[in-house]
Amino acid sequence: MGKTLFLLPFLALALALEVQLSASLSFTLFPQVVVERILEPQGVVVVYQARGAEAVFRYHDEDLRRRGWVRVKYEVKKDEWKAEYRKGKAKARLSVKDKKGRVEVRLKEGD
Repeated sequence: MGKTLFLLPFLALALALEVQLSASLSFTLFPQVVVERILEPQGVVVVYQARGAEAVFRYHDEDLRRRGWVRVKYEVKKDEWKAEYRKGKAKARLSVKDKKGRVEVRLKEGD
Protein backbone atom coordinates (compact mmCIF):
# COMPACT_ATOMS: atom_id res chain seq x y z
CA MET A 1 0.00 0.00 0.00
CA GLY A 2 2.79 2.43 0.90
CA LYS A 3 4.55 1.85 -2.42
CA THR A 4 1.33 2.52 -4.30
CA LEU A 5 0.81 5.84 -2.51
CA PHE A 6 4.38 6.82 -3.36
CA LEU A 7 3.64 6.32 -7.10
CA LEU A 8 0.42 8.39 -7.15
CA PRO A 9 2.13 11.76 -7.83
CA PHE A 10 4.04 10.20 -10.73
CA LEU A 11 0.90 8.65 -12.20
CA ALA A 12 -0.93 11.96 -11.92
CA LEU A 13 1.98 13.68 -13.65
CA ALA A 14 1.91 11.08 -16.45
CA LEU A 15 -1.79 11.75 -16.94
CA ALA A 16 -1.15 15.44 -17.44
CA LEU A 17 1.83 15.23 -19.78
CA GLU A 18 1.39 16.14 -23.40
CA VAL A 19 4.09 15.89 -26.03
CA GLN A 20 4.03 18.72 -28.59
CA LEU A 21 5.96 17.79 -31.74
CA SER A 22 4.88 20.68 -33.96
CA ALA A 23 2.06 23.18 -34.32
CA SER A 24 -0.20 20.46 -35.72
CA LEU A 25 1.05 17.27 -34.02
CA SER A 26 0.83 16.55 -30.30
CA PHE A 27 -0.40 13.70 -28.17
CA THR A 28 -1.11 12.93 -24.53
CA LEU A 29 1.00 10.29 -22.81
CA PHE A 30 -0.64 6.99 -21.87
CA PRO A 31 -1.53 6.88 -18.17
CA GLN A 32 1.28 4.53 -17.15
CA VAL A 33 4.75 5.14 -15.79
CA VAL A 34 6.89 6.55 -18.58
CA VAL A 35 10.31 4.91 -18.55
CA GLU A 36 11.93 6.92 -21.30
CA ARG A 37 11.09 9.75 -23.71
CA ILE A 38 13.43 10.48 -26.62
CA LEU A 39 12.85 13.39 -28.97
CA GLU A 40 13.85 12.74 -32.57
CA PRO A 41 14.21 15.25 -35.43
CA GLN A 42 10.73 14.47 -36.79
CA GLY A 43 9.10 12.75 -33.85
CA VAL A 44 9.32 11.17 -30.45
CA VAL A 45 9.84 7.72 -28.94
CA VAL A 46 8.16 7.00 -25.61
CA VAL A 47 8.78 3.78 -23.68
CA TYR A 48 6.28 2.68 -21.05
CA GLN A 49 6.74 0.05 -18.37
CA ALA A 50 3.49 -1.71 -19.22
CA ARG A 51 1.83 -4.69 -20.78
CA GLY A 52 -0.89 -4.54 -23.38
CA ALA A 53 0.61 -2.81 -26.40
CA GLU A 54 -2.74 -2.98 -28.21
CA ALA A 55 -4.39 -0.90 -25.48
CA VAL A 56 -1.55 1.64 -25.71
CA PHE A 57 -2.02 1.79 -29.50
CA ARG A 58 -5.78 2.31 -29.13
CA TYR A 59 -5.20 5.09 -26.60
CA HIS A 60 -2.83 7.03 -28.89
CA ASP A 61 -4.94 6.30 -31.99
CA GLU A 62 -8.05 7.73 -30.30
CA ASP A 63 -6.06 10.71 -29.01
CA LEU A 64 -4.81 11.58 -32.50
CA ARG A 65 -8.26 11.16 -34.08
CA ARG A 66 -9.84 13.30 -31.34
CA ARG A 67 -7.33 16.01 -32.32
CA GLY A 68 -8.54 15.94 -35.93
CA TRP A 69 -6.12 13.45 -37.50
CA VAL A 70 -7.69 10.96 -39.94
CA ARG A 71 -6.32 7.42 -39.98
CA VAL A 72 -5.60 6.42 -43.60
CA LYS A 73 -3.66 3.18 -43.05
CA TYR A 74 -3.68 0.51 -40.36
CA GLU A 75 -1.49 -2.60 -40.05
CA VAL A 76 -1.01 -5.23 -37.36
CA LYS A 77 1.91 -7.65 -37.23
CA LYS A 78 3.00 -9.85 -34.38
CA ASP A 79 3.46 -7.59 -31.33
CA GLU A 80 3.38 -4.40 -33.48
CA TRP A 81 0.61 -1.98 -34.45
CA LYS A 82 1.18 0.68 -37.13
CA ALA A 83 -1.01 3.45 -38.50
CA GLU A 84 -0.67 6.49 -40.76
CA TYR A 85 -2.69 9.68 -40.37
CA ARG A 86 -3.47 12.84 -42.34
CA LYS A 87 -4.57 16.27 -41.23
CA GLY A 88 -4.81 18.56 -44.24
CA LYS A 89 -1.41 18.27 -45.92
CA ALA A 90 0.32 17.07 -42.75
CA LYS A 91 1.21 13.38 -42.32
CA ALA A 92 1.99 11.35 -39.20
CA ARG A 93 2.92 7.73 -38.45
CA LEU A 94 2.28 5.86 -35.21
CA SER A 95 4.04 2.61 -34.33
CA VAL A 96 3.53 0.65 -31.09
CA LYS A 97 5.69 -2.40 -30.30
CA ASP A 98 5.39 -4.86 -27.44
CA LYS A 99 8.87 -5.59 -26.11
CA LYS A 100 8.05 -8.03 -23.29
CA GLY A 101 6.93 -5.79 -20.46
CA ARG A 102 7.98 -2.58 -22.18
CA VAL A 103 5.87 -0.85 -24.79
CA GLU A 104 7.68 1.36 -27.31
CA VAL A 105 5.63 4.09 -28.99
CA ARG A 106 7.08 5.95 -31.97
CA LEU A 107 5.25 8.96 -33.42
CA LYS A 108 6.77 10.64 -36.50
CA GLU A 109 5.63 13.56 -38.56
CA GLY A 110 6.10 13.77 -42.33
CA ASP A 111 7.05 11.09 -44.86
